[in-house]
Amino acid sequence: MFKKFLSKILFLFFLILVIFFSISNPENVLIGIWPLNNRIEIPLFFFAIFSVTLGIFIGMLVSIFSAINKR
Repeated sequence: MFKKFLSKILFLFFLILVIFFSISNPENVLIGIWPLNNRIEIPLFFFAIFSVTLGIFIGMLVSIFSAINKR
């Protein structure tokens, strides 16, 4: 019970942190991959929200696969 409560509190804390970061950083950034010359310009808050969302999904997949392997 306490573990679920703590995980929800930590999730809300990081969500609020990302929201405040997004509000305070509306500037654009250039993102590119080294061997390629193509670069895109996106708002920094979009990059931050996308990175956090991607991290959450990767964490969920790792959790699901580790639960499957324990069975």
